[in-house]
Amino acid sequence: MKKRKIVLFVLMFIILFFVATLYMPFSFVSKPKEKCLNYEYVFKDIFKDKDPFIKDIAMLGAHDAFSSGINLKSVPNSNESSIVTNKTVNALMKGLMVRMSKAQNATAKELLYSGVRYLDVRLTKIEDDYYTYHGLLSNKLEYYLQDVVDYLCDHKGEFIIFDIQYFMTKETGNYLLDKEDYEDLFNHMRTIKNKDNKSIFDYLYVNKEDNPISSLKYSDVTNNKNDAGVIILAKTFDFNYIYPRDKDASYEKFYYYTIRSLWHETNSIKELLDGINSEYNYLIDNPYEDVLVVNQAQRTAFLNNAKIINSLFKWSLLDMAKNTNRELIKNKDEFIRNLSVMPIFMVDYATSNAGNFNKLVNEYIIEYNKSL
Repeated sequence: MKKRKIVLFVLMFIILFFVATLYMPFSFVSKPKEKCLNYEYVFKDIFKDKDPFIKDIAMLGAHDAFSSGINLKSVPNSNESSIVTNKTVNALMKGLMVRMSKAQNATAKELLYSGVRYLDVRLTKIEDDYYTYHGLLSNKLEYYLQDVVDYLCDHKGEFIIFDIQYFMTKETGNYLLDKEDYEDLFNHMRTIKNKDNKSIFDYLYVNKEDNPISSLKYSDVTNNKNDAGVIILAKTFDFNYIYPRDKDASYEKFYYYTIRSLWHETNSIKELLDGINSEYNYLIDNPYEDVLVVNQAQRTAFLNNAKIINSLFKWSLLDMAKNTNRELIKNKDEFIRNLSVMPIFMVDYATSNAGNFNKLVNEYIIEYNKSL
């Protein structure tokens, strides 16, 4: 009888531990510290006497850049249909949903001061408000955009690529958006201003009709090197100051109008590294000289098939990235080689200092850009 009680106790402990694990929202990673935010300038001094093409400039990118606000109180994005919106899943596995949705734990200011210049932006409209999201809602857009316009105000010579990769609305989803949807979004973005009374649109110095992405130079984007600048990408052809992401906004498969960004769809470090190497070899033989090219170097969380167990043991996107990012820069020569065909290096947890990641990746990128 005593032995049976011990077995039942152990079994109950395992079940309770497993249930608690599904509901724990935290990750075993640290937020960036003030003393580590050392890369608020990464272009200004390097390109003082140079004028490279934008498509050739290496930069650090943040995947799901505006997801730091995701927590246990976050609600699913009601405009999409995925496992994250399932009420039962949210009731039993909310912590896991949080851990597999939160790709960055830094504010926009912290990302920018950590050297990030490519922002992968996911937006949704809930009733009359605009939110950032990754499965779960993170924050209202202005929470992050205010940091962006404040940064642009004080950092002449720097520029940002603001890539609205997803914009979800209840009526039209993500791909068949009307011009009016984007007009409303852009008008809202214009209300968010810095101390110079400028919105993000006041830092746009080029238009796509006169300046295809392949012809843009550093001086074009930064007002002849006299100001900070922005390039905005989105799934729309209706605005002369917005670069369209896709050849046809109705079909996701047409992906390379302005930007090539190959998703490797794996949570294995080895498969990710192999995929990056394969992409490098493909681009050497099939160069995309007229578009921006991203090395999409993050692992994927799987929550809708048997691989959910694998995701559970990897704990969170941030923890996965903590380990992955160290591996991605371990071989400096190979990393810099990859920049030659995939200059935008995009990761989860871009501010990680595990293995000195953020410091080393910025130093390697700066070294590469000096050679342009």
